Amino acid sequence: MIEISPSMAVTLGVNASFLAFYTGYSKAEKAYKPSLVWTVLTLKKGLNHTLVELNKQISLSGLGTLAIAFLPPCEPFRKDLVRNAMGMLSVHSVYSTWKYYGSKNIPSLSEWWATSTIGDLTDKKTIVRGVKRASLILGVLSQGLLWGDFFKVSPDTKSTLLCGSAIVTGTTHFYLMELDFKWILQVRPFTFGIFPVCAAGALFAFRDAAKS
Repeated sequence: MIEISPSMAVTLGVNASFLAFYTGYSKAEKAYKPSLVWTVLTLKKGLNHTLVELNKQISLSGLGTLAIAFLPPCEPFRKDLVRNAMGMLSVHSVYSTWKYYGSKNIPSLSEWWATSTIGDLTDKKTIVRGVKRASLILGVLSQGLLWGDFFKVSPDTKSTLLCGSAIVTGTTHFYLMELDFKWILQVRPFTFGIFPVCAAGALFAFRDAAKS
């Protein structure tokens, strides 16, 4: 009989939830369509479509798993959940960089040097571009905080403080990335649940950091 650890059970549960209720939701028809999940898993629309959809799913699952790790019931296996989340978020970052580098989603370094993110944010004509770039910066910061904790770059810095900050920056990265030019959050209904979960996870992480 195969035994599944609590951390793996939680991780698989989070992934299955986003696969069913995020990937399985049609934004065009505004309805849940389980057939969409099957389409992704069987590569019916091609490998590229499957990878793009799974990349979205794994990013949200990674963020959700990271936040859940700091909820009190998960404390006994928190470390394993954090490592699982890091793995998923790292896969998301690597794939997104490979897929989108040089596009409007992830501008090339030469484009970054040519314009100022702060300047974009203060100009009505370029503020949307500035927000997307700020989102990317926060995403990189979130990853940096997690890896900084993993390698214990600063031994005196509390792990809970770094991870709590990673949850906040990661959630803000996602929120800003999903805003459209009318400042409307363009996400599927199930995704809204990530915000209270992340808020709770960050609060418990910061509480633990303050106590220790």
